[in-house]
Amino acid sequence: MQRVVVRRQELAQRWDALRNNDLLQLLVVTLPNLLRAERCGVFVLDPDTDELWLEAGTKVVQRQICADLEGSMVGECVITGSCVNRSGLEILEGAHQKAGEALSYKVSTAITVPIHGDALEVVGALQVLNRIDGQPFSAADQTQLEAVANAIQPSVQVMYASRALQQRSLKLDHTIEVLRDRLEALRPGHSFRTFEPALLAHEEGFLHHRWNGRCYPPFIDYRATEHLTKTWDTQPNDVLLATHQKVGTHLAKKYLVELVRANVDLPGRHPMVDGDIGHGAMPWPEVLLSQETPADWQRFQAATSDCPRLWYLHCAVDDLPCRRIHPQTRFVVAIRDPRAALVSQYFFWVRHPLLQVDPELELDRFAELFVQGDLYFGSYFRHIRGWLTPEPRLQASQICALRYEDMVERKAETVEQLQQFLFPSATLEPERAAAIAAGTEFQAMKQGITANPGSFHLNPKLYFRAGTTDNWRQHLSHRAEALVAKAAREQWAGMETHPLLAGYLEELADL
Repeated sequence: MQRVVVRRQELAQRWDALRNNDLLQLLVVTLPNLLRAERCGVFVLDPDTDELWLEAGTKVVQRQICADLEGSMVGECVITGSCVNRSGLEILEGAHQKAGEALSYKVSTAITVPIHGDALEVVGALQVLNRIDGQPFSAADQTQLEAVANAIQPSVQVMYASRALQQRSLKLDHTIEVLRDRLEALRPGHSFRTFEPALLAHEEGFLHHRWNGRCYPPFIDYRATEHLTKTWDTQPNDVLLATHQKVGTHLAKKYLVELVRANVDLPGRHPMVDGDIGHGAMPWPEVLLSQETPADWQRFQAATSDCPRLWYLHCAVDDLPCRRIHPQTRFVVAIRDPRAALVSQYFFWVRHPLLQVDPELELDRFAELFVQGDLYFGSYFRHIRGWLTPEPRLQASQICALRYEDMVERKAETVEQLQQFLFPSATLEPERAAAIAAGTEFQAMKQGITANPGSFHLNPKLYFRAGTTDNWRQHLSHRAEALVAKAAREQWAGMETHPLLAGYLEELADL
């Protein structure tokens, strides 16, 4: 961590020397007065991403604003290589309005001129906003602004040519953030042991061992899994939540725990009596036996012997860690749009303190690994297909399948579906059902677990990330989305009409 911070400081010093801060600050102070305007900004092109970054401006900090080449005035200026002079912008929609809203500033007039590089290509733009008299900028204003752009051209050319240095700095910023998160990932007193043999699955990390050919995290002892598959017989009161990782596991746990509490008079010894959704109340079987002792396993079994006993697991259906499944044991399966699962897994695994994932792993590279399927718990697509078309040991009546999107957006219906599955002969009062639904809201869960974490082992400030169904759109590239679409079409072939997959496949069909 310290080495990365020192390296980042060195890059910052080099960048500050290259970008000629004194000249840029002088420009910001004098240019608005020269053109009788309110604000100005210097934008430098990053041709690798087709973005223009604000490197200096009035009442903003370096790189506070990023404009796309398409759909912005500075982008139009760079693409055409000519001046863009606009007025009446306060009533026109565009990138200027979004940037203005973020800065609590309204743009009415703007003039933008290109900054040409040594080879006459456009490397940036100089922009001035809002003439003080409210009039449009004049031809004389354009002439003056072009003269200033020509004067600062050498400094902008250096920034343009040195963009790789800035990109490296941004990567180090991300690395520092990831390493800091790893230090705070687990709550005090909730550290996990890792077990040998543990190897890296890829050059990018992913410390693991293998069980039935699939990757499993190093905090699971394969001997514990082996022991369970030879000795554990599930009981009629067992309810197992089956998910791949980062598909709404904790959200589903909250639904299940609250429904049990609403329908069953739990004894004081029961670990869920106070609403705990952590490992102590709803354990992961392989982790419980790996990190604790056989006596802890037996104590949990005894404390929940006469009431619903909840578990959660991430394994593939044919890796179920038990010898026999009782025909009355029930399974709740949760799935999620694979694009959203990919993004959520990326942020979770990169920040996990035990997995040794390269903190500089880029999302596009992770997308390749995701669709290849050799990550924790195996292929996401085959995992879902397996649980929706279960092995002979399971009957369809034992399974209730949910979509994460419905758990977020159709909470009342989700409560009703789970109530009918778990307690078909009982009636849930409307007020209690509404309270359960409200308790699963993202902020309510995050605040509740932060205030009263119980046996929840992760830091909720880090791992309650978004709580929405479409946050992936802010992160996933078109290339990565196309990879997911291709994998989904191939590996879910023949399931196009499945009620839980049809919506995903229809949306992915044209990518």
